[in-house]
Amino acid sequence: MSWEIRYRASVEKDVSRLPAEIRDLVFDAILALSSDPLPTGCKKLKGLKNRFRLKIAKDYRVVYSIFKNERQIAIEFVGHRKDAYRWF
Repeated sequence: MSWEIRYRASVEKDVSRLPAEIRDLVFDAILALSSDPLPTGCKKLKGLKNRFRLKIAKDYRVVYSIFKNERQIAIEFVGHRKDAYRWF
C-alpha cells in the first residue's frame, strides 16, 4: 500500500531552481518515499517529531514529515544543505 505525498507550497519553486541532474535525483527519491517512507540513509532530525531528512548527492537535502495514521508524507524542504535546517 502506497503513501500519499503532499508538498509544501514553496517546494515546487525550490525544486525548479535546482540543477537538472539534482532535480532528477530529487524526483526519484520523493517517488520512492511513496512506497518506503523510511528508506536506507534517511535520518530522523533530533528534537523534531516525525521529521526526517534524505541526502541527495553530497550537498542537497529533502526534509519531510511522516503522518502514519493518515499514511501521508509531507515534503517540507528541498534544497542545498546549508539552507536545509534554517526553518526547523
